[in-house]
Amino acid sequence: MMKRIILALFVQLTAIAATAQSHAVNNAQAAKFVKYYNAYRPDSIYTLLSPAGKAKVPMLGVASAVSQLKGALGKLVSEEYYEPTENGGDSYVAVFEKSGPVLYLSFNKENKLTGFFTNVDKRETPGSVTVKTPDAELKGTLTVPDGAAKMPVVLIIAGSGPTDRNGNTMSLDMKPNTYLMMAEAFKKAGIATLRYDKRMISQSTSTKSQSQTTFEDMVNDAVACIKFLKADTRFSKVIIAGHSEGSLIGMLACQREKVNGFISLAGAGFPVDEVLKKQLKANAPPAAYSKAILIIDSIKAGQKIRQKLDPGFENLFDASLQNYMHSLFQYDPQKEIGKVNVPTLIVQGSTDIQVGVPDAYSLNSGKKDAEVQVIKGMSHIMKVGPEDRKQNAETYLKSDLPLHPELMPTLINFIKTIK
Repeated sequence: MMKRIILALFVQLTAIAATAQSHAVNNAQAAKFVKYYNAYRPDSIYTLLSPAGKAKVPMLGVASAVSQLKGALGKLVSEEYYEPTENGGDSYVAVFEKSGPVLYLSFNKENKLTGFFTNVDKRETPGSVTVKTPDAELKGTLTVPDGAAKMPVVLIIAGSGPTDRNGNTMSLDMKPNTYLMMAEAFKKAGIATLRYDKRMISQSTSTKSQSQTTFEDMVNDAVACIKFLKADTRFSKVIIAGHSEGSLIGMLACQREKVNGFISLAGAGFPVDEVLKKQLKANAPPAAYSKAILIIDSIKAGQKIRQKLDPGFENLFDASLQNYMHSLFQYDPQKEIGKVNVPTLIVQGSTDIQVGVPDAYSLNSGKKDAEVQVIKGMSHIMKVGPEDRKQNAETYLKSDLPLHPELMPTLINFIKTIK
């Protein structure tokens, strides 16, 4: 049986299918709430409640609350995803036609309404920005040093799986806050940053379904963010810092939109299908591994996998992910980094249990003029990581661990050398 964290560049995608499915159902539930509210159907709203919610609030209580809200604030004009809840569900913000507070809706992982209440709109925090693409709306945080004139800005591109702008994967209880810590350290050095929730993750949305989404969509999103930053006259140069799968996204984005520098952070140096095979070989039983090889090769060739899958593989090779996997498998990072025509830094930790030091040198062989920095004792989440795999994996769940002390000086020094 595969481990709880299979510890792979790509295997975090196992969580996307279930997350996206629950997210899609809760999207529909939130829309139903708005519909029932506007039509004054408290009995229908009552059917959305969880058993615990029904036990606490009778139907007449729901009717009274809806009546008071409509009288004071009017109808609801829109709803949007806000953030994941602590119980594995989703929360939403619905906006009234009259200005003032907004309505917060909470749904659990069983897609039942656990409560709704009014409060101030907390979505727009200092630095909140929205980057729009033809089929997505990306929510991010632009962190700018105080009082600085022209300054460099770093676009931080997240790794694989349902990773948010702070570097956290809430569905796996992984909260290292890596990108948030990086942004704060860059700010102290006089360098601005933009980090964003990937489409369909946290506050970012997409008009495409999970099954329609491809790897190229992620590249399009990164390109849109680069253009957003280049249009801001405060920034003297734009540097891309792609972490894990974000490294490959960054390489491709650099080829399409001119930037001033590129940083690969724990980026794979080999095609992801090869990386996945290697990691599954280390974590899956031999019989299951043999089946997985056939499935991976079929997906790479563009063939849909519809047969019943062995336990542990249902989410990894879920039908809704196969378009994404097929498109991702077509790229060889070693070749793509050779097409990046800006100063490049390749950073790799020696105790990374997802991507290894050979990956860094593979990337370097594709771009021989790139600078390579192997940081001793740094893990995949860019913190001090033990050699022991189990202990290393446990650090992913700790939000208070600082970044590896050599990481930020390495990045800042590189950025300062870019003319």
